[in-house]
Amino acid sequence: MKTITFYSYKGGVGRSLTLSNIAMRLADFGKKVCLIDFDLEAPGLHLKFGDYLDLNQVDKGMVEYLVDFQEDDFIPQKIENHIVDIKYNSKLNGSINIMPAGNINSNDYWKKLASVDWKNLFYSDSSHGVQLLLHLKELIKNELNPDFLLIDSRTGITDISGIAMTLLADTVVTLAANNEENISGIARVISSLKSDTNKLTDKLPEIYFVLTRIPYYARPEDRYKELRFINKAKTIINKEQELIEKVFVIHSDPELEEEEKFKINYSTKRNQKSVVPIEEDYLQLFGELTKNELTKREIKQFKVLKEVESLIEESKASRDNAIKIKKLKEALTLNNESPEALFLLSQAYKEIDSFKEALNYAETAIALKPENLDYKFEKALACYYLKRIKAAEKICLDIVRKNPRHYASLHLLGNIYLNQKDFENAIEYYQKFLQVLPGHEAGYNSISNAYRLKGDLDKAFEYVYKALELKPQNPIATSTLAEIYLQKNNLNEFFKNLQLAFSFGLRSKDFQRFLNEDKIYKKVYDNDKFNSILNNYRVKVELPR
Repeated sequence: MKTITFYSYKGGVGRSLTLSNIAMRLADFGKKVCLIDFDLEAPGLHLKFGDYLDLNQVDKGMVEYLVDFQEDDFIPQKIENHIVDIKYNSKLNGSINIMPAGNINSNDYWKKLASVDWKNLFYSDSSHGVQLLLHLKELIKNELNPDFLLIDSRTGITDISGIAMTLLADTVVTLAANNEENISGIARVISSLKSDTNKLTDKLPEIYFVLTRIPYYARPEDRYKELRFINKAKTIINKEQELIEKVFVIHSDPELEEEEKFKINYSTKRNQKSVVPIEEDYLQLFGELTKNELTKREIKQFKVLKEVESLIEESKASRDNAIKIKKLKEALTLNNESPEALFLLSQAYKEIDSFKEALNYAETAIALKPENLDYKFEKALACYYLKRIKAAEKICLDIVRKNPRHYASLHLLGNIYLNQKDFENAIEYYQKFLQVLPGHEAGYNSISNAYRLKGDLDKAFEYVYKALELKPQNPIATSTLAEIYLQKNNLNEFFKNLQLAFSFGLRSKDFQRFLNEDKIYKKVYDNDKFNSILNNYRVKVELPR
């Protein structure tokens, strides 16, 4: 278990965000990572991962660990109650856990923190603070067995920050903003860390220095300014003795001023550089911290993974199904066990009505991730279009048993029962769809269509107008309105609304499906006005006879 402490003399230099990005990339490599928030007075490391954990689960942390010992001599033999899982979906099965500072939203947290007697814990004749923290490290090692332990240290020169660096860490990453107070403070800390008289273990930690919040100069002729900052920082730190050989840089990024986000795994198109190279900054630091920790096989595997991700992103960005399929197949040649690529291929083949291929790719994705309900739904959809209605129904019913709010399955079940002329069941499932997505026009339109086929045209009008109130230019709902008028033999309104549906974007493939499923259109096959509309809007369909 390699332990890395991230330290800054002052706050506001991006220390916790840097740690979080390094943790994310380690998990991407398939590594097990544990984080500890030692910044007890300004805690919040767990908030960096707010999208990946349930903040309500944060109950105990470092403060409780210290206070329970101080007040009750309680030393836990298991750490699970102090640890929270970060549910980050690493494709190589990496994981991240965190021991937060504690429940910072509770008034008790601040009372407990104020009650910690640091002098008694670490300096009295009977102090056991050092042993307590070593015990914590051993618990983490035995119980979680992480590959990496990353510690977010307190700022300034304090007891707990010193212990985090000298007692617990194999490596220390020091970070400073570009001003003399920050850099001089870091210089004193590095000098102390390199002193044999201050070491608490049998070896000194590796030390890295990072200069942060540096402006990025896009023009090559302005790069000397950054070099000047680096040389000045190096001169200050090495004033009395050579403490560092290299200065790492993390540039400022306007996006992070607006909203903190992870940058180390930010997806860009292949060979495309970001405007501000903060991702490259993090990656350079990551490469240095892991230079002896990652095997060639792991590095190669990760590069393939990122290439696959890039191809998948490119496929998503394209509107051309032929390009989508090409990119996704290229991704599968690199990794034939990418469930996402298989799933997206299923969708792409469905779009071009190649339903057997769609079914095949959906089934392959399910074999890799049998618990994924969206993959199962894609299989159900392919079965539905292949007229394997019973199979589609069975899959959808299984999905809604596991997740009653899976709205796509609810809607497809409505369609299945509608095609079987089981109007009551169809309407019931469309209503369930609306309960999950209240106010969605597709639900109201589907109910309207069910009432139309049932012969209740008043109800059909009622629901189709609800759909059109929500989305007045919806081509599907407008075509449903046209069909209601056709069923009433009001050809003027039928033609008017059919034209509107095409002008709103009704696709030829959707209209072909309407023709195939509903014989009502047969009454206008030979109507000149009907054929004129198809010609005017270049609608390419075959009229079923």
